Amino acid sequence: MRKESERHGSLHYQLRKQISYVHVLRRTEAKDLCSSDFGDSRERSVFEVWEIKIWNTIFFLFQAVCSVYDIRIRAVPRWLLLLGSALTAAARIAGIGEGTWVYIWGAFVGIGFLIVSRCTKEALGYADSWMIFLLGMYLGIWKLVSALSFSFLAAGIWSLGKVVLKKKGRKEVIPFLPFLTAGYLGGIVW
Repeated sequence: MRKESERHGSLHYQLRKQISYVHVLRRTEAKDLCSSDFGDSRERSVFEVWEIKIWNTIFFLFQAVCSVYDIRIRAVPRWLLLLGSALTAAARIAGIGEGTWVYIWGAFVGIGFLIVSRCTKEALGYADSWMIFLLGMYLGIWKLVSALSFSFLAAGIWSLGKVVLKKKGRKEVIPFLPFLTAGYLGGIVW
């Protein structure tokens, strides 16, 4: 008797779960909430999800190479920045992500950093600002803001550690692209 009631209980639970799922699905369809404006990965095809992962990996590898150049020689070659520009343009043409204005506003943030680099005579290097511009075009404004937050936080902690532990002067130059790469990883995971 008990087994039969447990079986009916679980059957009742499964039926109730299916009915609530159908009810939620109908409500979202009625309100047109199933559009891809929300960026819900459950609504994307498997191909689209893998395409995004592949583009994210390619862009991460590009940033890692730029970071190595920035650490070793404190400069990034122009050909590498132009390659990054081509990668970003290819990602935009491929249609990774939705909504054009998000990426345009991200580009405006990058242009703002390029202006800061120009006005401060490269206190923040052109390569760093160009990478922020590329990140803005690739990620969009909201993910760019989170990536920059992670980057500046990590750079601040690193600088504070250098000043406190090694008693270095305040004029020491640190490469910023490795922090942007770490911020990029934080931005796409966040």
